[in-house]
Amino acid sequence: MTDAYITTPFNMDKLSEDARKAVSVQSPAVRQHMIETLLYQYPLFKEGNAFIGKFHRPVTGGRHGTGKIGGLLGPSRVGKSAICKFYRSHHPARMDSEGETYPVVYLQASDDMNPRTMAERVCEATGARSLAQMKVSALIDTCINRLVRARTELLIIDDAQFMFMGRRSDQVRNFKSFIKLASDRNAFNVLLVGEAVIGDVISAVDYLVGRGGFPNKKLSPLGDTKNEFEQFSLLLEGIDNRLPFLVKSGLSDARIASDIHRFSGGLIGRVMNLIQQAGFEAINDGTSKIMIEHLRSAAEMLVAANDEHPYFR
Repeated sequence: MTDAYITTPFNMDKLSEDARKAVSVQSPAVRQHMIETLLYQYPLFKEGNAFIGKFHRPVTGGRHGTGKIGGLLGPSRVGKSAICKFYRSHHPARMDSEGETYPVVYLQASDDMNPRTMAERVCEATGARSLAQMKVSALIDTCINRLVRARTELLIIDDAQFMFMGRRSDQVRNFKSFIKLASDRNAFNVLLVGEAVIGDVISAVDYLVGRGGFPNKKLSPLGDTKNEFEQFSLLLEGIDNRLPFLVKSGLSDARIASDIHRFSGGLIGRVMNLIQQAGFEAINDGTSKIMIEHLRSAAEMLVAANDEHPYFR
C-alpha cells in the first residue's frame, strides 16, 4: 500500500482532569503532535463535513454518486482543507481481492500545477509511482483511467481556483477538459474546493454546470454579531478542552476571545495558527497553560504587516 494515502489520526477527545495530568508530563514531541493534530468539530465544520457526505453518497444506505461536479467554497483559511482531510480519513485506501481501492482521493492544486503535475499527483494519490511521457490529452485520459481502476467514488480537488485563475488559456482549457471528462465517465463525483470564484467559473460553462447543476456549500468566517461571537467563544472553549496542558488556558474568556477574533477575522485557520504558535511557546517555557504573554508573542510573530492593534495587552 502506498504511503501517499496514510492519514494522521486527529486529536479530537476532550481531556478530563486526569487526562490533562497525564498528557502534561508527556514528551514535548508528543504534546507538539497533539497541538498540530487538534481538531474540534464546531458547527461550521460539521456542516461542511455533512455536505461532502451527501454529495458523496446522496442516499443513506445507497451507492455513491457519479458524474456530478460540486463545490465546497469559501475564503482562504476558513477551514475547508481540514474538513476535506477529515472526511477523507474516514474513507481510507483498502486492499481486497481486486487490489487496492481508493474510495476518496484528495488532490491539492497549486499555482505552479500544470496538466502533467496534476496527473502525477492523481497517480501518487492512488498508489502509482511513475507516469510515462505523453501528450496532454493522453495524460488526462491516464488520470481518469487511474481513478476508475482505483474504484474512486469521490475526487476532491482542493484550492481548485488555481486551475482557472492566472493561467494560460490552454492550461485552463485542459483543466476544464479534465473535469468534464472525469464527470463524463460517470464513475465518481468531483468536488472542487476553494474560493468562491470557482462557482463563477463553473456556472459560466454550460458543459460543466450541466453535470449535476453544481451543488455547493459556502462556508463563511464567524462574524462579531452576538450570536456568531458566542459560537466563536464556544469554538475556543472546544479547542482549549483538547490542548495538552495541565490546566485550561482560558481562551474563551471575553477579553482573550475578542482579541483572537480580531486577529483571525473569524477564520479557523488563522485561529489555529495563533494557538499552535502560542502552545509551542508554552511547552518551551514549561508553563501549565498558554499564558497571555504566549498569545501576545505569537500574535506579534504572525500579525499582518498593516495591523497595528496591540493584541493581548
